[in-house]
Amino acid sequence: MKKSQLSDKQLEEILGRMPKIKDHRDPRDIYQNIAHRVEKRRMPAWVIPSAALAAVLFLAFILSPGLMGVNHSADKSIDSNSASDAKSSMEMDTATRDDAAKESGDEQENTLMMDATDKEQKAKDFRALDDTNKYSDLTALYNEEIAGDNIQALTYSIPDDNMQVNIPVTVTVSANENENWFDRYTQTMDQLKEEEWGLSEFYPLDGTISYDEESKAILMNLEEDHIYRYGNSSVLLLEAMEENYKEYGADWVKFNTNSKSGADLSNYGETHQLKIAPYQKGSRAYYLFNPTGERKSYIVPVKGKFNSISDAFAQMRNNIESHRLKASIPKDLELEGVESKDNPKLLIVDIKNIRLLNENFLPNLEAILLTAKDFGYDAVKIENAGTEKLGPFNLNEPIQVPVAPNKKNIE
Repeated sequence: MKKSQLSDKQLEEILGRMPKIKDHRDPRDIYQNIAHRVEKRRMPAWVIPSAALAAVLFLAFILSPGLMGVNHSADKSIDSNSASDAKSSMEMDTATRDDAAKESGDEQENTLMMDATDKEQKAKDFRALDDTNKYSDLTALYNEEIAGDNIQALTYSIPDDNMQVNIPVTVTVSANENENWFDRYTQTMDQLKEEEWGLSEFYPLDGTISYDEESKAILMNLEEDHIYRYGNSSVLLLEAMEENYKEYGADWVKFNTNSKSGADLSNYGETHQLKIAPYQKGSRAYYLFNPTGERKSYIVPVKGKFNSISDAFAQMRNNIESHRLKASIPKDLELEGVESKDNPKLLIVDIKNIRLLNENFLPNLEAILLTAKDFGYDAVKIENAGTEKLGPFNLNEPIQVPVAPNKKNIE
């Protein structure tokens, strides 16, 4: 609807021009008519008191003592049950916590006791090991480690990881009286762990071997495509065969190919047999070799010609770089080996310059001991070491030379 545009004054003029309306009824009639209509709409007088009485009775019924007692008892019962349940729950929680705490405490106590027992047992084992084998942390194998237990030491020449030099490795096995030395030696080859020791996989040999007692010959039968036809492997094979068997009294290694005499051995061409040279006193000096990843040094013999053991010691001061062999005697350590006048099997090693030897010198000392063994000595007495004890050795007493170099475990 459109909004009016008339002003108040205009509206007054319009309303003023409209006809007047007049009510001719009597004012009293109008009042009575209105009062009668109002009276008709009023609520009856009895309704309000009745409603009030009903409300009072209802409240009285609710608030009656009997009902109050019932409600109170019910509430009390509910409260009692709730309290009982809560108490039981709390008691159960408390018991559970107590049991858990007790169990945890028992477990901790048991764990502590087990730890203490375990540590004590380990300490006992360590002390027992130290008492029974004081040489356990050394590189070479010593007589005390195999004495009285029917144990035999077997030494195998194994090429280094670059197939350049043979390294003697010694393992120990139980000596079976019903088994000859050759079978024991051959069967143990399968148990060697060359790669684990940082060396080249070499055993078992690529062929079959047997021993002829009458001719004292190792018989080696190869296949046509054997691996010793290539590279430096033939040199290492012949050196290994000589070193492996000479201490058992074997005189020859004879080669066959497919059961026919002779074998193609790369550097040597067609080879039928190898003469095993007998042990030569004072022919070798010992050096140190560290394959990649190995904590301990191997002690490795190198052939040479020496007029005396002091000459060998002089050679052992120099590295052999081509074969990664390290000097086994420090250049600044002056020493001289002299045979004892009272005992030709005892070597006196006199240190000329004042020097305090420590644990780091143990590999050097073992190289000296093994070199002395190669020159035919049974024991070495160190003079002027600057200390009375070095590792397991009492330097106030002669040191027995090792049984063999580079002990390893095959179990």
